Amino acid sequence: MLIAALDSTAVTATAAIAEINDGKLGGYALFTVKNKLTHSETLLPLLENAMKQYGVSPSDVDLYAVSAGPGSFTGVRIGAATVKGLAFTEKKPCVSVSALEAMARSVGRGYVCPVMDARRDQFYTALFKDGKRITEDSALAAGDIISMLDGKGEITICGDGRDKFLSLCENTVHIFPASDAATDQNALSVALCGYDAFVSGGAIAPEELKPVYLRMPQAERERIEREGRG
Repeated sequence: MLIAALDSTAVTATAAIAEINDGKLGGYALFTVKNKLTHSETLLPLLENAMKQYGVSPSDVDLYAVSAGPGSFTGVRIGAATVKGLAFTEKKPCVSVSALEAMARSVGRGYVCPVMDARRDQFYTALFKDGKRITEDSALAAGDIISMLDGKGEITICGDGRDKFLSLCENTVHIFPASDAATDQNALSVALCGYDAFVSGGAIAPEELKPVYLRMPQAERERIEREGRG
């Protein structure tokens, strides 16, 4: 199965083309950029380059996978809209992948806790062990995450909120940072998670794909606050 995968849920933009059959990863092309350009400038060219280097075209893709959230509201929307448009044009199925699950997949075995900076002193997070989900995706304060991890043994922290979170739990001896190479998003992991979702019956039509927000966008929160004061 040829899978096209994207992730633009945080600062990093990443795209991959991957051959996955019977759960085993074959060949792939992976492009990742972490710079000051916007995802609207980088995401589609990354995927086009991956296809070009792998020698395939959009019509060859069997499945589109995207990290549909949580994360930056703008980034989540761009990723979901890009996959939605590509899959609709090519009349191909797509799958929605948790950005947190894909990051945990990059780290590997043991307890893994991705943390994404959700602002307002919160992090998007979930706990995984040996690639299996332990908790649902949620937005939590650092103290609540530390309580969730208590008694779990050694835990690896990844995600764009890694350093900020670790600075808030300096005396917690069983919490360790993931390597820089395994901290940010990786579209290859999105493809692998997407394959698992497809095998489990999670494929959907492009028009069913929706961004996943754990919190209301700031503009919407501010609108409600203004109306409440009015």
